[in-house]
Amino acid sequence: MLKELKYNEKIAALVVVFLIGISIGVISSFIVFQESGKSYLNLYCISNSKIIPVFDRDFYPVVMKALKNANESIEIIAFKLSYYPKYRNSKENKLVWELIKARERGVKVRILLDEYPNKNSAYSLLKSRGIDIKYDSKNVTTHAKVIIIDGKIVILGSTNFSYYGLEKNHEANIYIESEEVAKAFRDYFEKLWKNS
Repeated sequence: MLKELKYNEKIAALVVVFLIGISIGVISSFIVFQESGKSYLNLYCISNSKIIPVFDRDFYPVVMKALKNANESIEIIAFKLSYYPKYRNSKENKLVWELIKARERGVKVRILLDEYPNKNSAYSLLKSRGIDIKYDSKNVTTHAKVIIIDGKIVILGSTNFSYYGLEKNHEANIYIESEEVAKAFRDYFEKLWKNS
């Protein structure tokens, strides 16, 4: 069929296919939540937001800068949050201490961790420094890795706060500045926090 079309008709056909593809992409960007047996359909339009892909070793400086600039709140959901007493200057330890510094300057810091991989981790140190930290419920694995800062920044992806996560693995994350997206993740955080 395309062989029979003239050049302009081929371009028009490609434009139509492109527009159909864009439409499918927009429709597929809807997020469906299941809550209390009801479906809620939400579209997060974040076209005016700042969105930055963050890969591999770039995670540490991006997160460190965000933590240092936090003014009001830091909420973290993490599978693993490591602290290595023998390696004082490790990136993992520096992030833990940055959370403590944030708390000391009046930022509300709350952290929810999966219990299994965090025995003998940063938990005790952070708790002793006044940070509101707790484990998830025992009947679920919290595998998410989410950081929410000041109700307007969300950093999420695959990186654990661990030696391999920060310094060895290939990891993919995204940094988003959007109050609307941050609100959705804060609601998610509150739901997990309440049920833990």
